[in-house]
Amino acid sequence: MIVRQLFEIRNKYEPLVSADKLSLLRQLGQTKLTAAKDLKLLHSALCFIRAFPDSPSHYRLAYAELVSMEHRVDILAGAEQTRLWDTGIVGTPVHYRFSYEVARWLERRVAGTVSIDWEDMQDPPGLDEILTHLLQPSEDEYFDSGHVSGREWVELASMKFTGTDFDWLLAQLREQRFASIWAQLYNAAELWLAWDLRESHFSKSLNAYPVKKVAGRSAGMRTLQGPARAEIMRPIGHITRLPPHAGSKMIDVAMASLAVRHRETYHFNHANSQEVYLADAGCGTAVAIFGLQPRHRFPLECTLGYLILSNGVPVGYGGSSVLFRQVNTGLNIFDDYRSSEAAFLWVQVMRVYHQITGCSRYIANPYQFGAENDEALRSGAFWFYYRLGYRPVAAEVRHLAGREFAKTRRDKRYRSNLKTLRSLASCDMHLTLPGARQSDLFEERWIETSSMLATKVLGEAGGTTRRIAATRVAKQLAADLDIRSFDKWSASEWSAFERIAPIAAAARPKDWSPAAKKSMRALLRAKGSDREARYAKLIGQHQEFLTSLRTACRRAEID
Repeated sequence: MIVRQLFEIRNKYEPLVSADKLSLLRQLGQTKLTAAKDLKLLHSALCFIRAFPDSPSHYRLAYAELVSMEHRVDILAGAEQTRLWDTGIVGTPVHYRFSYEVARWLERRVAGTVSIDWEDMQDPPGLDEILTHLLQPSEDEYFDSGHVSGREWVELASMKFTGTDFDWLLAQLREQRFASIWAQLYNAAELWLAWDLRESHFSKSLNAYPVKKVAGRSAGMRTLQGPARAEIMRPIGHITRLPPHAGSKMIDVAMASLAVRHRETYHFNHANSQEVYLADAGCGTAVAIFGLQPRHRFPLECTLGYLILSNGVPVGYGGSSVLFRQVNTGLNIFDDYRSSEAAFLWVQVMRVYHQITGCSRYIANPYQFGAENDEALRSGAFWFYYRLGYRPVAAEVRHLAGREFAKTRRDKRYRSNLKTLRSLASCDMHLTLPGARQSDLFEERWIETSSMLATKVLGEAGGTTRRIAATRVAKQLAADLDIRSFDKWSASEWSAFERIAPIAAAARPKDWSPAAKKSMRALLRAKGSDREARYAKLIGQHQEFLTSLRTACRRAEID
């Protein structure tokens, strides 16, 4: 069958195979599909070929077929159409309990296509809690009577509204004050939504960031030609900070790429259109890095999300926590693209992080390669990281990994069993670059300890309210760092300073050298600037802050 043949050669690039692939793409116009499973297989093959085409001709034919995919969906029998629900394919619906942040994005970007999925929930009490706060006094008696359901009340209240019931509800919430409280109420309600992907450029089929030129892959997939560490440290020729309008478009691509797959991440939900970087990784691939909006940043760490694109098509994503000279991160490649150059692309992501932040250590948590993650466990994700140079931090696990890896070298057919893989996934793995020192490591548990120290500092500051205590701590820190005035600081910079002040105060900077205080002032101001990546680089260069905070954390653990 044409579809099966195309799928099997989608990631092969020999000249004869490439010609066969082109021929099969041209035959698809005369091929009628009646089964959902065949359509899903074709869709996966087309997505791959669009992202990693042999040539621009392959790209154009694959894209044309993806555009016509909605017609193929429409002519399927009803039961077969249902089997395509929640695949993200254009022309199908997505059903999911999206968070408030994603719901707000849907309302802004795809108004009229999302509705409350009443069939998947039984009038949840959490919805009543939201509606109660929207009532006018004159409506209380009817709403509380027990004679009307939440669905019936919404239908009555929104009868003249021009959008969907979902659009109406979000319009009401947008009008209210205290957005964080409404977000909590919405999330607690666990509302099921139905997103109609008919003609949607945000569908898995069509979602992409515009590119000026399509890059072909006649040479096939790339592999590392040397140690990963050397590639990570090789300078990248071109990293661009996108203009806000382009940054916003990239955020939309990122948000949609997860939403249609029933996923979301903090890094994209709160991405800052003022801080989106795009790095060219060659052969049509690119890595987009996303900073966070100032009000959603963490006090100490710098959180940066990333999206991997090939010819503008999102093929993978992830996020990172940058702290001092280390980055805690991991890789997620979308299912349709897992037979591509994942290892090469992951090294490019680390390469971009190294150039932007100056980090010298990468940390992968056990979940990334199997702890409470059966998919990663069975896929052998541990060995993916191991072959790139990551090593377990626990000595006994490191020795086990060495013995298992030696077995694979002696016998290419050898595979570690699940019990062994679970043992291997029992601690973090680190990849360190030349020059990285163990003394530079800030243990992850110390982030929690730093938070405890912040509570202690605020408690010692006194005052009748927490607000007064926070102000006192910030003023004292300013004095300790010789900050005479905040007149030239923006509101965002002052807010960030106040949030991190209790942690910075725990490091006792009063006795630092003038140079250390000066660099600390720049570091703290950068935390609230429009580019938090600058903060990430500065904190990695501040040895006094690292040493002092680490000492405070160790002392707290002893006490």
